[in-house]
Amino acid sequence: MRVIGGQYRRTTLNSLDDEALRPMLDRVKESLFNILQSEVTDAVVLDLFSGSGALGIEALSRGARRCTFVEHSRKLGRLIERNLAACGINREEVEIIGCNVLCMKNMAPPAGMAPADLVFLDPPYAMTSDPRRLGDLFLLLEELVGGWISPAGLIMLHHDPASRPSWPSNVFRLRDTRTYGRSQLSFFNVTLDPDNER
Repeated sequence: MRVIGGQYRRTTLNSLDDEALRPMLDRVKESLFNILQSEVTDAVVLDLFSGSGALGIEALSRGARRCTFVEHSRKLGRLIERNLAACGINREEVEIIGCNVLCMKNMAPPAGMAPADLVFLDPPYAMTSDPRRLGDLFLLLEELVGGWISPAGLIMLHHDPASRPSWPSNVFRLRDTRTYGRSQLSFFNVTLDPDNER
């Protein structure tokens, strides 16, 4: 596992033999960042279900201004720390939050954190293969818009191609979907008008 573009390109990232860790394949990650291109530059990033931190680190390597990693596993939180150190990333550019993503609606963002322009959502495949659990996850994300997530943000979901994310929501609009073997990337624009209450 490595950083594939930007200032930390070719840096080898640490990994763990842990079934909870499912790194995105390099070819899928490269396609992802080719799709995002200029949307990463100067973005505030929220990396949910961070695992090794590879997606957030790739974004920082390509010019993101700041990244908040959310990962409930302490073991994986320490792995993110090691990977940030391997790249020499300034800790002022990052925040690591050790909590369950599903509990975030009860938490305020860290002091001084701007709402995220770009959200990486890479939950366990057991969650993405269950439409009901995916729906619950996006209902949670609705609660985070305006605080953790910008009302004009972009969400990238990495999921099982067999699942078809669908739920009643006026807050997110599917922009694009790409399939790469057993991985699918779906991109959603946040469509909430910040001048109107939900």
